[in-house]
Amino acid sequence: MAVKVKRTAIESAAIVKKVRSVPQHRPHVKYVTCDVDGTLLNSKHSVDPRVEEAIIDTLACGVKFVCASGKSRQGVLNSVGPTIEEHLRKAYGGQVPGVFLNGLIVYGLKGEIVYEKTVPESTSWKIVNKARELGMTLVAYNEDRILCEKFDSETEKLRPYKEPHPEPIGKWENVIGKVPLHKFMFLAPVEECKKYRGEIDILMEGEAKVTQAIPDMIEILPGQGSKGAGVEMFLDSFGGKFDHLLALGDAENDLEMMSMAKYGVAMGNAMTCLKKVAKDITKTNDEAGVAHALNRYVLRNNSLNGLSSSLYNRVEPAQIVPSQKNEAIQLKIM
Repeated sequence: MAVKVKRTAIESAAIVKKVRSVPQHRPHVKYVTCDVDGTLLNSKHSVDPRVEEAIIDTLACGVKFVCASGKSRQGVLNSVGPTIEEHLRKAYGGQVPGVFLNGLIVYGLKGEIVYEKTVPESTSWKIVNKARELGMTLVAYNEDRILCEKFDSETEKLRPYKEPHPEPIGKWENVIGKVPLHKFMFLAPVEECKKYRGEIDILMEGEAKVTQAIPDMIEILPGQGSKGAGVEMFLDSFGGKFDHLLALGDAENDLEMMSMAKYGVAMGNAMTCLKKVAKDITKTNDEAGVAHALNRYVLRNNSLNGLSSSLYNRVEPAQIVPSQKNEAIQLKIM
């Protein structure tokens, strides 16, 4: 259907700018790995309806969408809500594949664990002793469980993130060497985290990876563990390639994943270090940035498959011929 629309020269210039911003290379995205906090979720720790619908549409057109988060799998499901969980399970035969605990536990398309990495006992003791020395709260992750010595105001900070509630274990001596621990996390006020980050980096140099997704939490991952390594294991499990991957994120722990993906897109609210390596930057998490990225890189390119979302006006780039004050623009509306 062709529609004639009267536009001023200024309005036309805005349309030209918007048309030029659409990827001209027609990206061929087959898989999407999406961070959760600060990316899929807005600053109120909830899912924007536009993001929810874009994810559902992405799954419906056959693109493999999974979460890649520092959270446990249960924490991710608690965060994204029942509707997204339902569509994930529908797409994957009742399973929830993905990359969790910053790549330390990875579930394949059939729900099986395809990769797992834990903190060595000797490293665990270094971390525990440093936390005791600095007087910082420490928690450890055992798959979908979070362990702590005791509850305090710092462990309460995990509640808004909808992670499983921490379980007090008394002393770390009761679990280290007896229970597999995938990662540790220091919890402290932002200023303390800034003050002691350097010390923790030095302590773990060559032995573990230190990263941050949230300013008042410092995570310790075993060896060279990262989301990027986890995403690689996920793709390898079914023969997927980074050349067809769209990665979405906002923080330091998304660096490797963002660098490895052909289409690495940082959120508008992302850390500067991530924006530097990203191939593109979308809107912020409070502006439904994930929905905008999925529309730009996935949904526009599947419009011929009969997929239609009420959220988006799919307009193909039109030939725009300027005139004096006003101009008639032919817009081909799908």
